Amino acid sequence: MTDGPPCVRCRRRSLSCVLNKSLQSLVEEVKNTELLQTDIRSIHETLEAICRHLNLHRPKPLVSTADTDRAEEHEDGHSDNERDQHDLSGCEVSPPDTPSAVQAPIHTFLDIAKLGSPGSSENTPPSAARPRRRSIVPQDLVSKGVISLAVAEILVDRYFTQLDPYVYGICSGFNNFQQLRTTSPVLFAAICTVSALHDPHGQQVYEACNREFRRLVARSLFEKHDTEYVRALCICSFWLSDASRILSSDAIRRAADMRLHRSFEHLWVPSSSHLPLGTPPSTEVKDRVRLWYLIFISDEHLSILHNRDPLLRSDKEIATSWESYLKRDDASDSDVRLVSQVALLLIMSQVRDLLGSDQETRLPHVLVNQIVQSSRQLDKWFTKFSALFKPDPYIGDFPKRGLQLHYQFGKLYLGHQVFKGLNGEPIPSPFLTAASMAHDAAVAIFEMIMNEEPLQRSLVGMPHYFHIMIAFAGHFLLEVTKNYAVQLGIQPAHNFELIRKVLDRFRGTQCIAQHPIWRMTPGLERKLLDCMTSISGGNVHIDHGLSVMTSSEGMGYPARSAERPIHGPFTFPGDNLVNSMDDFLLTDLGEFTFPGMMSNGV
Repeated sequence: MTDGPPCVRCRRRSLSCVLNKSLQSLVEEVKNTELLQTDIRSIHETLEAICRHLNLHRPKPLVSTADTDRAEEHEDGHSDNERDQHDLSGCEVSPPDTPSAVQAPIHTFLDIAKLGSPGSSENTPPSAARPRRRSIVPQDLVSKGVISLAVAEILVDRYFTQLDPYVYGICSGFNNFQQLRTTSPVLFAAICTVSALHDPHGQQVYEACNREFRRLVARSLFEKHDTEYVRALCICSFWLSDASRILSSDAIRRAADMRLHRSFEHLWVPSSSHLPLGTPPSTEVKDRVRLWYLIFISDEHLSILHNRDPLLRSDKEIATSWESYLKRDDASDSDVRLVSQVALLLIMSQVRDLLGSDQETRLPHVLVNQIVQSSRQLDKWFTKFSALFKPDPYIGDFPKRGLQLHYQFGKLYLGHQVFKGLNGEPIPSPFLTAASMAHDAAVAIFEMIMNEEPLQRSLVGMPHYFHIMIAFAGHFLLEVTKNYAVQLGIQPAHNFELIRKVLDRFRGTQCIAQHPIWRMTPGLERKLLDCMTSISGGNVHIDHGLSVMTSSEGMGYPARSAERPIHGPFTFPGDNLVNSMDDFLLTDLGEFTFPGMMSNGV
């Protein structure tokens, strides 16, 4: 149609032609409306940033955005139900993402069942081949309106400059903000959640991001994902203490499906036959090895915190090859830090396997030599890596201070084993040296927090393993001071004053209610008051931030200031609680005891 009706078709067939542009104009209007909405949102976000910078009242939320969110929620729920109905019949029995060179039994079964081998498109059932409605443009935190674009950029920048160095730059391969959004919405949500956790004013943002991250993970249980999804799980397992075990276990399962552990074999093997021998390994292979090491570290940390066997025990021979990994010409400072943690955790896993931390029976005296040998291994480890560590461009001298802190954690973990099964009875003379070592390590941990500025700056940013081990050291120190001060020559006043000063610093640390610092402080304060009351016979007076109020029973408890409310009940476990720290992790940090250390009357 050139100048108007009739159109070419109607003119050729001698038909009357009536022009109707309603359908075409409707399509064009929808496109124009979407573009206008995008422009208005961008203007609104810019206006919000300006008002925030000038400390002005924020503009009112966009009404159209709220309506769009409700429509998207309804559409998402519909698409989820439709996807579930379509995909259930197409779920594979075992879906490894990286095929093996050897034919696996599952491949034969799938061939016989006419389902095709994993990853192939042949013989795929119709239900599994149906296209998903909204898969072209993946929805992320920003596009769904969970957070604004400006907030997301701040969160991502904070993570890369202040948090990612703590986990050895595992996300350093992402060059820009947009690349992160388009590569993996789950990784994007994980980074924003972890970053919001460390914003003292990010309570609402953290809750929104955490809710969306959990929703994405819950929906992905039966789906295949790439290494970026595993990276997201691993990152959150280091910082989200209330979900770390679940996330780490899922990461291990998916890493096994991807055969991530086989990447180590290809570090010095050419990726294809035409490459000459000795060709440097690809960036992807090195990244997969580093990711596997990070998963190993997370698994070992959780095995220590929960007194359970690690899930990666069968792959430990890969971890023992850390020296070969460190000898590579392209090994970076982050690789040195990563490998140092692997080497330390191998020593601590030997301690766990040898001394049996899941049991409450007393250690036999014949294990004294093994304890001495493990202590020497820790000394050699510290001497070796302390000479290799260098300051980090983002977190300064924390790597070396963190190395010292991990060294004291190892000494504490080794020495505290000799208290098992004592139930307040004197320490056997063969174990007095180990007991003193554990006490000195706990004191050193708190002295480092008081005296080392890099640690003080990192109290909010460091992964939750540090906070839990600090709480572990605090409770251990108080229990030993209360029950074994005379036998070990301990000055109770010095230990109490040291812990009180650290608690003052913790209370002055700005963080949200979900942060481990906030959660651990009330438990340590109560434990401090309990031990001081026990030793002094009830005559306790504490100043500098810890005032005492007396209950009807005459027991002193800390009175907290109005600006720091208590979250959750504080309950004291029974006499013999210490098989694991599960209850401690699920309530408030700092509320746990040790096996057989407390006297029967407590």
